[in-house]
Amino acid sequence: MKVNLIDKNPFITPVLNNSKVIVDNSIQNLKFNVMHEKDVEEKLIFKKYIIKGNKIETYFDREYKTSMRKSPNHYIFLSSLVNLQKMIYLLMCEKFNLSYNKKDEEKIKIWPTSVDVKMNGIVRKKKDIMQDFELISIYQISDNKYTISGNSSAESTILLRGEALVYLI
Repeated sequence: MKVNLIDKNPFITPVLNNSKVIVDNSIQNLKFNVMHEKDVEEKLIFKKYIIKGNKIETYFDREYKTSMRKSPNHYIFLSSLVNLQKMIYLLMCEKFNLSYNKKDEEKIKIWPTSVDVKMNGIVRKKKDIMQDFELISIYQISDNKYTISGNSSAESTILLRGEALVYLI
């Protein structure tokens, strides 16, 4: 399967004039605890994903609850990592000309190999939150195996940078 390989050179990065909008009304749930029987839960309700060139944006609402004391209602950085994996999945489907339907079997596996997280504060918004991801590079390692790098931002507050392996399955 052919894919447009890119690197940091802007002259070989393909630019698309039109955006693709995906509305799948999906939900992401995250539940964990730091202290015994003190759960933290976050639910993301996705409105849409917009793909344009090497960039994807998603818009969503969130619900948060916790039994932890003095824990403000905020977008959990762990949720941003899970969300990022879905965003990369959708962008890679577009890059590899694979159709996407939320009820389909998986077509791609994404394995993060390096992730840097920087937080300039916390995201307190509950509605219309935006997270984006920009693909910086993609290189083919072998048949159906690629390495990618990119940057993500949630409301310009949670900043993620990293690399991952992408397997076509």
